[in-house]
Formats: sequence, structure tokens, C-alpha cells
Amino acid sequence: MQIVSSENVGRKEVPQAKGMGYRREYIGSPGTIDTGPQAFLVERNYPGARISPHFHDIDQFQIVVAGDCTMGKKDARSVTFQYADAYTPYGPIYGENEGFSFFTLRPIASGGFFAMPGNKHNMPGRAGRNIAGHFDTSRPRLAAGEAVRENLMAPQDDGVDAVGIRLGPNAQSGGIPSNAGGQYYLVCEGALEGPDGPLPRHSLIHVEAGETPPTLSAGAEGAEVLILQLARPTERPGSDPSKLAERDPDAYVMRPDSSVQ
Repeated sequence: MQIVSSENVGRKEVPQAKGMGYRREYIGSPGTIDTGPQAFLVERNYPGARISPHFHDIDQFQIVVAGDCTMGKKDARSVTFQYADAYTPYGPIYGENEGFSFFTLRPIASGGFFAMPGNKHNMPGRAGRNIAGHFDTSRPRLAAGEAVRENLMAPQDDGVDAVGIRLGPNAQSGGIPSNAGGQYYLVCEGALEGPDGPLPRHSLIHVEAGETPPTLSAGAEGAEVLILQLARPTERPGSDPSKLAERDPDAYVMRPDSSVQ
């Protein structure tokens, strides 16, 4: 299990054509093929921010946590999550007025940014699932000691799942069994009590497949936690991290300069 407090994550400048972007690397590093999980926060909080349509060679979740944007043709206000199978194009992501900030959560590092159109020949078959949902963190806080669990996604045969946990002040709740491809716990509002101190908003916990899930303990303000579970490995291309670990670490497919604004 990896526990990362948002207070301990550095911020890198990523200059773009329409404004200054930032990236916060929680686990792993974007643009590098390695064998571990990958989690980072992209911040493009300026008008006209845009990421062009593309796909990756791995399964992933993305979670919009700030701004006002669209993902494809759908509105994606905070806290909207999107799950995409490997080799499934999505986008563009466009923030006309405010830009956007989103987490990207993966079971293993991506092998590249495959812009569309132009990379259909790199897709091994038809596109897969693209599932979006919303975790409403704007509701009144729960009472002290109260905990509520919400299922945010229809059941999937390979274990892909999204669950919201709402905790009142000083409340506790168990996680969900890690019975698929590993999990991420994202603190969307409030704070949890971690083993080394508070885990404030945008802190992250990664749980390996088969690992005992954490017990979530809220602080004095309560907490809103989004649990995202990745797919159990199958024969579907891009779903098995053990096969993806065999990729050439020097073969990352770079995105074109004009694809991000």
C-alpha cells in the first residue's frame, strides 16, 4: 500500500500555448515506461485549455477535481470520473472558461500518448469501454460519526468499480475488497487520518490487488473519498500489467507539440 499526502507532492511547471500548466507526480512519472503504477495530477487552470483526442495502451481512470470542462461531448464538472479501457480513444478535454484539473490513475505506466486521428493502426481491435460518472461532494456534510457508501458504477465482469465513501466528523468506514486490478482512494474533500498525520484534500492511497483495504478514519471536518478499482487482468489487450511490463522502456510514443494548449 502506498499513501501519499497532497502536502508532500511537488509541483512542476509545464508551459503551454495558452497558459502555464502544472503537474504533480504522486506515484511514478508520466512519459516514462516502467513497471509500477502511475498517478499524477494535471493542472490547466486557464481559459481555452485543451488536450486533443487520444488513447493509451493501458486501462486508466481520470477524475476532474477542479474547473469546468468537457470530455468529448459530456460536461465534466468536479468530481467527474472517467474509466477508459486500453486502446480506447477519448477527448478532447476542453475547458473554455476556467480550464481544468484532473487526476490520472493507472495500474502501470502508459507507453505513450497516441493522438487521434493518426494512430488507429496502433489499436489492436475495436475500442473498448468508456464509462463516466459523478461523485457529488457539494451536499451538506454528514453528522459526526455517520458514514455512507454509494455505488457509482454498474457492476463490471472484470471488477472495474467506483464507490463513494462519505464520512462525517471522526467517522470510520472500511474500504472495499481489492479483488481485481488494484485500487486508488482519492480524498476529494475534508481529510483522513493517516499513519503519519492528516491526509488532506487530494491525498491518495494505492492498494495492490489482494491487499487488505484500509480503514478510513475522518478528521474533525469529515471526508469525501472516491474509491476506484481497476480491471482484473484478462486476455483483453492492455489489461494485464505483467504483459505490459515487457515493453521496451525506451519506446515511449511522444505526443505532438500542438496537441496540448
